[in-house]
Amino acid sequence: MQKKVSKLFSAPSIRLKTLVVLEVVILLTVSLGGLFYFTRKALVEEAKNDAEQRLEGVVQHVDNVLLSIEQSAGNFYYEMIEHLDQPERMETYCRRLVECNSNIFGCVIAFKPNYYPERERFLIFVQRKRYNSPELIVSDKAANVPYTTQKWYSETMETCRPAWIDPGQNHVNTMEPIVTFCLPIRDHSNECVGVIAVGLSINLLSQIVLETKPSPNSYSVLLSHDGTYIVHPDRKKLAGQTVFTQPDIAESPSALAAVEAMLKGETGDMSFRMNDFTWYLFYKPFVRANVPGRSMEALDWSIATAYPKSDIFGEYNHLVFYILGIVLAGLFVFYILCRMSIRGQLKPLIALTETADSIAEGHYDKGIEDSKRDDEVGVFQQHFQLMQKALAADIHKQEEQQAILKERQKELEKTYRQTQEDDKVKNTFLHNVTNRMIAPSKSILDSVTTICDEDQNMTLQDINRQADNIRQQSEAIRELLSHKFSVTSNEKGKEEHHE
Repeated sequence: MQKKVSKLFSAPSIRLKTLVVLEVVILLTVSLGGLFYFTRKALVEEAKNDAEQRLEGVVQHVDNVLLSIEQSAGNFYYEMIEHLDQPERMETYCRRLVECNSNIFGCVIAFKPNYYPERERFLIFVQRKRYNSPELIVSDKAANVPYTTQKWYSETMETCRPAWIDPGQNHVNTMEPIVTFCLPIRDHSNECVGVIAVGLSINLLSQIVLETKPSPNSYSVLLSHDGTYIVHPDRKKLAGQTVFTQPDIAESPSALAAVEAMLKGETGDMSFRMNDFTWYLFYKPFVRANVPGRSMEALDWSIATAYPKSDIFGEYNHLVFYILGIVLAGLFVFYILCRMSIRGQLKPLIALTETADSIAEGHYDKGIEDSKRDDEVGVFQQHFQLMQKALAADIHKQEEQQAILKERQKELEKTYRQTQEDDKVKNTFLHNVTNRMIAPSKSILDSVTTICDEDQNMTLQDINRQADNIRQQSEAIRELLSHKFSVTSNEKGKEEHHE
């Protein structure tokens, strides 16, 4: 049974069908792999272009709002400086400035202490009840601390230049967080005597920025120079928090790298892992339009859009599964068709395979039928028939040569045994000769030692006696060596004779 199974799986048709299907699989894999790679790359590029266009649109929209606030404040400023000696008109200017621009949430006009002799500190604060409400609230306080200590006032009075103050640096008590545009008030002698602070509601900014939602689960953020959230879909993160205080970002090195790139003012895209999800972040610095007469101090803001990977590649992943299903079904049908076609074409080869198996088992004389086909398979069958006949003749010749080799092997074994016996005799003889040389050698050594040690005390007769002993022992050793060389020469002659 095992032999039949082995034949079944080693059949040429199985191998050929597997080879054909494997080649098709490799071709499809390379083609589909290239298609999927470039499709994935195109999707990322498309998402990048879409994000860049949307971010640019948001930057322009927000910048238009900022510009409208700057221009509104500037327009009222030029009218107000003509009436600085009339403090009762300041509330009217504040109110009109808030009412004329729906983007303005509140306005503060404050003068340096004792600018008006009758009032030590002068401040007018007008704000909306809500960012989109026409109802206004008027107050003479902007916070629980003196306005002279607040950043929007102190920095503007110190630099005497227009500036935008981020929400985290703003201490004005408003109904909601604001971004403040501060404009210094100069008198007729060009001395800085006060500040106009115009607030832009974070809710309005959030509405503009968060409308940039290119996919269901994406979101956009606006960051200040120190990483403070100006706009974020989670309003809890707007309460003075920064990106570096968020545990999910702090625990992700890739997310921190993306944030650091944003804060450096770079433009680009980056992928990162956060909360077990992969995100693609597209970011750029917030650059305001250069308008004549506009103060172009740097805001150092950054805006970004974060896409979850599933939003970009969701349809792509579905398409991959659909295509793989179609490919697998097509390969199965292709395999069935190949099997039916190849099986009919390879019947003669299967018969030849069975004959080859029989020859491998030792049946060299088994005959092969003549082929009735004139194609490659028929030619192969004819050549295989000729090969089988030649193989049978060669096998018969090899059997004859094998018999001759067996006879020669027996002769060699006999010679080898004789050689081993001769080697034993030779080794015994050499050992005997060596032992017989020990005594003469020792006697010579003793005589030489005696002459060397007692040469001062020995007589000439003693020296001659020791010299005669050395000559006698040397002659004995010479005779032993001559005998050994004679035996060795005879053995060498025998070996050459055997060879």
